[in-house]
Amino acid sequence: MRIKEIAEIIRGEIKDISPEADVESIAIDSRNVSNKSLFFALKGEKNDGHNFISNAIENGAIGSVMHKRLSFPGILVKDTTQALFELASGIRERYPISLIGVAGSSGKTTTKELIYLVLKERYKVLKSEGNQNTEFSLPIMVFKTPKFDVAIAELGMRKPGDMNLLARITKPNTVVFTHLDKEHLEFFNSFEEVVKEELSIIDEIEDLKVVYNKDDENLKDLKGISYGILSDADIKGFDINITKEGTRFKVRYPNGDIFEIKLNVFGKHIVEDVLSALAVGWLYDIPSEIAIKAIEGFTPLWGRMEPIKLNNGTLIIFDGYNANPLSMKMAIETMKDLEYNRRLFILGDMLELGIETESSHRELGEILKDVEGDIVLIGKSINITHKVLNNRSIYFEDLEKALQYIKDIIPNYDIVLIKGSRGMKLERVLEVLDIYGYKPRERRIDKT
Repeated sequence: MRIKEIAEIIRGEIKDISPEADVESIAIDSRNVSNKSLFFALKGEKNDGHNFISNAIENGAIGSVMHKRLSFPGILVKDTTQALFELASGIRERYPISLIGVAGSSGKTTTKELIYLVLKERYKVLKSEGNQNTEFSLPIMVFKTPKFDVAIAELGMRKPGDMNLLARITKPNTVVFTHLDKEHLEFFNSFEEVVKEELSIIDEIEDLKVVYNKDDENLKDLKGISYGILSDADIKGFDINITKEGTRFKVRYPNGDIFEIKLNVFGKHIVEDVLSALAVGWLYDIPSEIAIKAIEGFTPLWGRMEPIKLNNGTLIIFDGYNANPLSMKMAIETMKDLEYNRRLFILGDMLELGIETESSHRELGEILKDVEGDIVLIGKSINITHKVLNNRSIYFEDLEKALQYIKDIIPNYDIVLIKGSRGMKLERVLEVLDIYGYKPRERRIDKT
């Protein structure tokens, strides 16, 4: 895209740069620019991007979008943040390729990756990477969309009004809803408000195609193509069998065709994510056999029910990227389904639950009363869970104090679940297991 087209979309004044200059990417971080990048100097609460324009140009940017008349080449606008949003919206209007938005409280990243595997069999597909799921980072992806057939974007709603803005930026043709659950409640007065915010995208976008989880009470009455396990969904999973080798299940398509799927991943949650991706494949005319073959090549992302085998034979299931009440419950149920004798649960706080923090951790304690295995709890809020369990669990408020204890007891167990919110940094548990052969893998930790 040329400077003059960008300036036209964001209604800016071209300054000391050729209108014909090509821009290959945009950036909001001066450290992430490359040759032919255009740097957006955003003003945040702590930092002002205008102070980093010189750094961006030194790193290869051809210029900057700025709202201060400084001695740098680029485009002068009234407000750089609004210009970023306007650029994304304008690109979607001028180059309206298919864009799939993935929304919900959990499973967004895995769902996005699975959809990508399915669609890339027939299309040139772009997906959001890393932390590109907010109003500030999604425009970076949207800028690249004109060169692709289909794009897949996570919609990372966190506070009131976010979904409206994300809809305006990405203008999706299709939205995929995973589960809606208690999350980001520090910004909302109730879970009902979270649900309302998530679903508001349906009213924001005309002719939006909806793919939804019919098993979810908050989604079951939507109109579109449905998927599920418990309900009579359009794309239905059944005969689920979780073993030491992974997860096997069958899927029934709307035309009645039935296929078996084998995954090297553990848990019913992955079945739901797969079903959502197959529903998108159905919507985008991907043959069933091709979609399923692509799905079976999936490997878990870092920190998302990631299987890790130690050299002493212990299987670690590491799920340390995200935690809310539903995902915690599903991970525990997966552990119960696996045929292992000696189980250990290492669980950390579920963060960002706001007014639901106490009740959610109390409910977790009730769930854990029925599990077979030992329990180690780490964090401040999860002390509520510990009290519910009447000292059946071992409790540490501080992670660092728990590490030596965990390191000593790990060899006593066949299987270990490590799960908590990202802010708990439970990967530290893995790091002390190097004596048992643990080797860190590359972190593909796309944010959820």
